Amino acid sequence: MAFHNPDAFWLLLAIPFLAILGALLTLLNRRDRKRFAEPRLYSALAVTLNRTRRNLGTACFFVGIFFLIFAMAEPRFGTKTEVVKRTGIEIVIALDTSFSMLAEDIKPNRLVQAKYEIGRLIDNLQGDRVALVVFSGKAFVQCPLTNDYAAAKNLLEFVESGVVPVAGTNIEDAVVASLDLLERGSETGSESQIIILFTDGESLSGNPESAAKKATARGVHIIAVGIGTVGGDLIPLRDDDGSLSGYKQNSKGEIVKTSLDENTLRKVALLSGGVFLWEPNGEVSMDAVLEEVGGMRKADLSERRISRLKERYQMPLGVSLFFLLTWLGIGERRGERVMNRGGKWK
Repeated sequence: MAFHNPDAFWLLLAIPFLAILGALLTLLNRRDRKRFAEPRLYSALAVTLNRTRRNLGTACFFVGIFFLIFAMAEPRFGTKTEVVKRTGIEIVIALDTSFSMLAEDIKPNRLVQAKYEIGRLIDNLQGDRVALVVFSGKAFVQCPLTNDYAAAKNLLEFVESGVVPVAGTNIEDAVVASLDLLERGSETGSESQIIILFTDGESLSGNPESAAKKATARGVHIIAVGIGTVGGDLIPLRDDDGSLSGYKQNSKGEIVKTSLDENTLRKVALLSGGVFLWEPNGEVSMDAVLEEVGGMRKADLSERRISRLKERYQMPLGVSLFFLLTWLGIGERRGERVMNRGGKWK
C-alpha cells in the first residue's frame, strides 16, 4: 500500500487534542451543573439521558474522523495497466555558426540572439521530438532527435562560432544533414516533420535551392528564419576578454560587411512548401514560428504500457461517512418518560 498524500497523517494529532478538549468540557459541565441544581434534582431532570448512547456516539465520531484522515492520505494499492500514447512532431533545428553570425546588427550578436530564440522554442514544445544541427562550411549533428528538452538546451549552450572546424556557410549541407537525421531516427511520416533554419542566408558554398528541392521530394517543409538586417554590419573580432581587436577581412584585406540574404532564404522556404520568417529589425518573431509549428499534424511518436496503483480513498471515505452519520443520528436520550402518581418514572 502506498499513500499519495502521506502528510495528511499529521492530522491524526488532532484526535487526542479533541479528546482532551472533550474531557475538559465535561469537567466544566459538571462544575456548572453543581451550581445549577442539587444532585438529586439534576438526576431527576437528566433521567432520560442514556450514557451508553453518548459514549457510543463519541466513539463513532472519533472513528469517523480517523477514517476521514485516512481517506485524505489517498491510499493506493492494487495495480492497473494503462496504455499511454505520446503524439507530436519531429523538428530539426539547423543553426548557422559561421563568422557572419557574429555581426552585431542584432544585440548582442546574431548567434546569441538565435540561441536565445531557439531556447524559447524548445521551452514551448510539448511531446515533440527535437534535434539540433550546427553548420558553417559543413554540417554536424549537435543533438539527435530527442524529447529530453533539458539535454537539448544544454547542448545548445555549447554552440559558438567556430564549433564547426570548416569555415564558410553551406546551407545545402545543413538541409541534407537534417533530412538524413529525420530519415534515420524518424518515428513519424514526413507530414509531421519540419526543418527550422536559423541563418542570415549568406551561402558561400553549396546550392540552397537544390537542398530545398530535396526536402520537397521527401515531403519535409523548411521554415527559414532570417537572422540579421538588410543593411548588415561588420564582423567584429574580439580578444578572449571581449575587447574589440578589429574586423574580419577577406583574402584581399578588405573589411567584410555581412547582411541578410532575404532572396535566398525566401526561395529555400517557398521551394520546400515552407515559409520565410523575418522582421525588419533583424529579430525573430517567435510567435510566428510557434504558430507554424503548432499548425502541423501531430503523429503518434510512441506507445507504452504503464502500471499504476489504483486509488482506494473511496473505501475509508465510505467508512468515515457511515460512522459520522451514525454519530449524528444516534442521539443521547431514551424514549420520553413520564412520572406516575406515585412519583416514580415509568
